[in-house]
Amino acid sequence: MIQLVTSGILEQPQPIANEWEPTDASVVAWIDASDTSSYTTSGSTLTAVTDKAGTYTMSIGNTPTVVTNGLNSLNVFDFDGNNEFIQSSSFETQVSSGNHWSIGVFQYHTTNSTKNSFWSYETDQTPKRDYAISAGASNNTWPGELDLDGLSSNRISSTIGNLQIWNSQSISQNTWVIVSCWFNKSGNQIGTRVNGNNAFTPVNDYDNSIQTSQELRLMRNRASVELDGRMAEFFAVADIPGVSGTDLTDLEKAEGYLACKWGLQSLLPSGHPYKTNCPTQ
Repeated sequence: MIQLVTSGILEQPQPIANEWEPTDASVVAWIDASDTSSYTTSGSTLTAVTDKAGTYTMSIGNTPTVVTNGLNSLNVFDFDGNNEFIQSSSFETQVSSGNHWSIGVFQYHTTNSTKNSFWSYETDQTPKRDYAISAGASNNTWPGELDLDGLSSNRISSTIGNLQIWNSQSISQNTWVIVSCWFNKSGNQIGTRVNGNNAFTPVNDYDNSIQTSQELRLMRNRASVELDGRMAEFFAVADIPGVSGTDLTDLEKAEGYLACKWGLQSLLPSGHPYKTNCPTQ
């Protein structure tokens, strides 16, 4: 059941008929701190976590903890930045025909590397085409950047190159946000959003597909640098983010789902389709 917060008071609405969930978008990875049946603890220490999509076996670095009632009366995971992370133990399919999108609810506490990442994907395929959602600063701020490959030719995007700076959005310290990104080969577009707003103007230059087989790293970048912060939920989909072209219908539903569930609808822009209503199938 989705929980809503209105005027700071927790409400318990009736279940929504045909409520949209990540499984409605053929999810290929799904880590959810609110679902206590999907992980185990020793005291407050996280000891094992299950990918609810059934794709990955996940491993845990060091001793991240579970914070009870951390956001909207739901549990969240806390990472201290000292070798604490969640990571898949294998490389599995996360992309279909170059199409992939992913989204999650995160906050950062400190940054000490421009490459501190909420999540990253590392491939075992050649050429090496993967990505990371990174801070872009190392001074406890998060101007934000989308990091791509380091190839000299045949890059994911010749326009983006190594990285795309977020020139329209940034993230404040100790603040929960909904962050998403998409690689739409069918619509020739790459983009990133923060709370339903474009972090930069979507780039219509998706030249070469990110690789199909990827290792998922949460609160860890591709160079194994960890982030000090918290995570509520993350999932990824191996498909386009909407019905066709550059449409974002499915991604918007995912934003609405997370906003409703985690009490973050106030963060969505006024024109968002799920600013006041929760998405249905």
